Parts: sequence; structure tokens; C-alpha cells
Amino acid sequence: MSTTENTRPRLRPVLVVLLVIVTIANVSALVLAVAGWSGETTYDSGLVDYAMFSVLLAVAALVGIAGAWQRRSWGPPLYFATQALGFLFLLFAAPDAIGTLTFVPLVLAGLLWFLAG
Repeated sequence: MSTTENTRPRLRPVLVVLLVIVTIANVSALVLAVAGWSGETTYDSGLVDYAMFSVLLAVAALVGIAGAWQRRSWGPPLYFATQALGFLFLLFAAPDAIGTLTFVPLVLAGLLWFLAG
């Protein structure tokens, strides 16, 4: 009988709580983005491209979160990059929507990158 040593470090409780929060938030964002994309394609309002880009960003963010759960080095930077790209997209698409709450995803992504590193 052989024993193997676990080479991956354990997730700290603070990191687990943060990962649970961003996972739930991003799954919800994906559901809302798919619903919005479906509505835009149904009514052909001309915003289909923006809605599709939102869906792709949500999927990329979830890939980054999955990488963070698996303790891969590329997970937290990918998640931060998708959140930053989403913020830039918001600046371009709806600059009037920028408020204090729009910085929360960036702060959480930066915190995740910091804690996972």
C-alpha cells in the first residue's frame, strides 16, 4: 500500500467563502445574461451583440473561478481580467451606469487574486 502526498495546498476558509460568493454571483450573472440574450434575439432590438458578449464574459469568468477552485495559477488572473474587461465594456456601452457598486466585482476579483497567490 502506497501513500501519496497532496501537493496542492488546502484552501483557507476566507478563500472558500470568497469563492462561494463569486461563484454564486457569476452563475447568477450568466443566467441573467442568457435570459437577456434570449430576449434580445426574440425581439431583435439590435443589442444582440452586446448580450452575446456579456454571456461570453460570464462564461470566461466562471472558467477563471473554476481554475481558482482547482488552485491553478491561471484562475484568479483570468477572473480578474474578465472582470476588468466587463468594466471596460460597461464604460463603453453604458457610461451612465457607472456607480460605486460597479467597482465591487473588480475589488472581489483583486481580493481573490491576492488571497490565492
